[in-house]
Amino acid sequence: MQSPGEVPDASEPATASESLATSTESLIGRARDALISALEVAEASFALLRAELRLARSSALALVWLSFALIFFGAGAWLALSALIATAIAKATGSWLLGVGGVAAGNLLGAGWVLLSMRRCWRDLSLPRTRALIVGSRDSQDSNGAGPRPGPQA
Repeated sequence: MQSPGEVPDASEPATASESLATSTESLIGRARDALISALEVAEASFALLRAELRLARSSALALVWLSFALIFFGAGAWLALSALIATAIAKATGSWLLGVGGVAAGNLLGAGWVLLSMRRCWRDLSLPRTRALIVGSRDSQDSNGAGPRPGPQA
């Protein structure tokens, strides 16, 4: 074995250079095989991703159509139930106006309850606690003499 500064013997140059060339070719071959394998894995991953995206798109469209069907059948069931309740009230009281009016009043009360519940949800979507925390932290910075705050003044 030679040290880095030594000149090889005259009997060994062919063997050393052949060995070096063989190891370099082997290293290049391994690198090429690794690159080809990595590209195959990437292609397979993209193929899987494309297949999953097609499946997700198909499922999303199916969900849209099924939601329309659910609304349609739900509304039909609600109308049938409302008619049944109105008929029962009319038979019990003898007045169709009272039966239909009672069901209509119940539906209006239900719609009002839904709107109030939606209003609470809309208010929560505006992140009131976070806004209050931000305003509170800005106010405390202003009172500490941090100077004017950046952005539009409200």
